[in-house]
Amino acid sequence: MQQPTPPRRTPKFRQRSAKMAELVAREIVEDIVERQLPAGASLPSEAPMLEMYGVARGTLREALRILENNGLVRVRPGRGGGPVVGAADPYNFGRTLTLFLQMGRTRFWELVEARVIMEPMMARLAAERRDKDRLAELAKAMEAHKGLGTDDQAAYLSVVQDFHGVVAGMSGNGVLDLFGRALKEVYTERVIAAERPPARWAEVRREHEAVAQAIFDGNGADAEELMRAHMLELSAGFERNYAALHAEIIGW
Repeated sequence: MQQPTPPRRTPKFRQRSAKMAELVAREIVEDIVERQLPAGASLPSEAPMLEMYGVARGTLREALRILENNGLVRVRPGRGGGPVVGAADPYNFGRTLTLFLQMGRTRFWELVEARVIMEPMMARLAAERRDKDRLAELAKAMEAHKGLGTDDQAAYLSVVQDFHGVVAGMSGNGVLDLFGRALKEVYTERVIAAERPPARWAEVRREHEAVAQAIFDGNGADAEELMRAHMLELSAGFERNYAALHAEIIGW
């Protein structure tokens, strides 16, 4: 169901250096946030949006294209289509991030090092904050570990990386959550592409279980220490099993 059209926005101070389409894109995001529109909600059609933002058709379409390229808006084609709200998805953010990492000639080992630094702190915050709904997500993630086999790398990576995503969300810090999960997505996608067999099945499961238990117990110090040990093992395994990726520049 299409959302009602909000009143026309009062024009804000516009810096000369910024393109009009970028400014309109910002205002569209501000409207989405202010109106608390969920992912999948319909935005107004083109004619009302032109009136709302007081711009030409080409400028509005360019603004929507900017947001669509970043996954924040989806434009459905055809009759009954139009723009709908996207999501602050870590995968899309990770894809954009890789452009900057590639331009900065960032090596893959630096991404692994960043995860080793960030994830123990997120585990500590997860244990200290212990959001009830998130604890239920963690319990579900740990239940999925029980069905892991030893012959499906994609399924293995999906389950164990979901664990890391849940812990990042439990940190209660939106910046750490988004960056942590985005780095996880970049790492996972590249490791899968390397087509190497998974390793340390039993050890990874035990390490995850220990971290999860510390979080359930509300023991931040143990959660941080256990996650650090786990991530250091992941880093060591990366160097052993994916030596060819170690010095590779992260690519988009």
